[in-house]
Amino acid sequence: MILLLFGLMALVSACGGDDGSETTAGTEESSTSVEAESDDDDSSDEGELPDNCTLVTAEEATALAGYELEMSEASCGFLEPGSSVADVVVRTVFADGDAATVASNGFPNAAEIIPVSVGDDTVAVTTPAGDAVASIVTASDGKILELAIVFLLIDPSDTARVEEAAQLAVTALGRWDG
Repeated sequence: MILLLFGLMALVSACGGDDGSETTAGTEESSTSVEAESDDDDSSDEGELPDNCTLVTAEEATALAGYELEMSEASCGFLEPGSSVADVVVRTVFADGDAATVASNGFPNAAEIIPVSVGDDTVAVTTPAGDAVASIVTASDGKILELAIVFLLIDPSDTARVEEAAQLAVTALGRWDG
């Protein structure tokens, strides 16, 4: 059985690689992680999780952030050169339910879960204070992709920026199977 663990991100310093496991670091407020486990520990009935490092490019992450980001080879997150904190992180998992349900269950402290009209099933999840978008969650056929972006400080009322982030998440989800 697959376990899905989401919590609201305050600090992300690393993300998983080829095996689909995730590692994050958090502050005393909370941390985010997506974790998938299956009975055989190698894959699930739905298939294998993608290599999260291949779903978004440094150029795409940089364009979304508006400043230079590079992929950390050690963590698979996108961070400013010389930084140790990732500003953009991709996480994937298999789960039942639509993006809003998964986000609601995974981010119980979010101020809002906002439907986004990009892709077939996409939502923006705000911080508990509601002052920034913490993550974009998009879903398709049991595949869930989270684009963790809390440090980009995107205002939830800035529809164009939220849609830009959602488009990157939907693009990344489309790359899941190659």
